[in-house]
Amino acid sequence: MKKKLLIGVTLLFLSGCYNSTNKVIESDNTSKSSENKIKKAVIIFDNTYRLVYNNNQEKNEVDKTNMVEMKPLLIRNFEKVENKINKSMEINVVPLTYTITSNQNGKFITFNIFVINTTDKEITNFESIMTFSFTDNSYSFSDSLNMKDIDMDKLSRNEGVIISYSQSIVDQSEEYFNNLKLEDISINLSEVKIDRN
Repeated sequence: MKKKLLIGVTLLFLSGCYNSTNKVIESDNTSKSSENKIKKAVIIFDNTYRLVYNNNQEKNEVDKTNMVEMKPLLIRNFEKVENKINKSMEINVVPLTYTITSNQNGKFITFNIFVINTTDKEITNFESIMTFSFTDNSYSFSDSLNMKDIDMDKLSRNEGVIISYSQSIVDQSEEYFNNLKLEDISINLSEVKIDRN
């Protein structure tokens, strides 16, 4: 039996690959619109996509410390998956890290996924189905994703958050995951419904 766990509260930072040379701009500047305060960016990927803390991460010093410590890894990994962003979609999801673990409860693949508003509009709510697939591998799985899962009241333009997601792979062949690279993982959204300002 497959079991999934969507964790919008606690960040699980995981190992990943480190090879890359593209430029990424980091910023601690706070921007404000005329009406709403824009959240301070933890990282700005490719001078475009602003990674911010979600509502719970903002209050959690452990999550904030982990995020700062993981900046170099997150930057390098984003560069590996940036080409998976579909700019014609209003919401995009890309994996930034993954790990495979086994314990008494089974075997799991766990991701830190970056959920991004890739429009010029503020998104106040969304719901969708996300499907994970893997290059050269027939295995895939789907689950729902919505605004509540990412623990945000809104997503401003080009703003995104990291959440953790786990899926049981206890019934899957070991060979599917033996040589898995981050760039082999795709996350596609379908049945997307969005409310925007």
